[in-house]
Amino acid sequence: MMDSMPFELKLEEYQGPLDKLLELIEAKKLEITQLNLAEVTADFLAYVQTLEGTAEDGGAPPALLADFLVVASRLILIKSKALLPDLTLSEEEEGEVADLEYRLRLYRELKEGQCHLAKGWSVFPLMHTREFLMGSEALFYPPTRLTAGDLAAAFGRVLGELERIAKPTAHLKSEIENLSKKIEEVLARLTGAPLGLGALRRSGSRGELVVLFLAILHLLKTQLVKVEQADRFGEIIVARREENA
Repeated sequence: MMDSMPFELKLEEYQGPLDKLLELIEAKKLEITQLNLAEVTADFLAYVQTLEGTAEDGGAPPALLADFLVVASRLILIKSKALLPDLTLSEEEEGEVADLEYRLRLYRELKEGQCHLAKGWSVFPLMHTREFLMGSEALFYPPTRLTAGDLAAAFGRVLGELERIAKPTAHLKSEIENLSKKIEEVLARLTGAPLGLGALRRSGSRGELVVLFLAILHLLKTQLVKVEQADRFGEIIVARREENA
């Protein structure tokens, strides 16, 4: 199967890869307040629709969706700080923001490492081997004081790390692989009276809140909903627009 074309934004202010956009904003070469995040979301959703049926599970690859959610989270965080510089957070909220920033930095480092390995692999696919041992029988020479208990403990630590890494991935996929469904869900729940952002949330996870926020941005872009906020830090109220409005 041929690889799909990589996702690139086509906005008035910027055209190119999504991760490059984040890089320019963090380097202050592009003003975050000039960026329409609703257009970013709309572009990505349109791209995902072109991938229907191309992945083994009949949709966009989970890695692509995860990449978008991470970058979108960072963009939302940066823009929020730019628009609300005097916002005072509680100790718990500051801890959550710090945790998100740490995870995003870690993710960026992993992406850089991935690109470095991919570049080296394309030049010399067997770069991890030792040429003078190629063709030799694979042997394992354990340290003389190594015991079966040491091996069991080491494998236990590896499995523990894999489990810790794999669980968020599965949880992340369940939250982001159906952004279109989240948009449909919001519209369905707004058939009656307007609802607050808190009432539209189904869980307390930050991942679910980001997906909900992106869904509302998309609906604002397509003028299917309207939002109101009575005061600066008040509850955000979302209402469905009338068809003839």
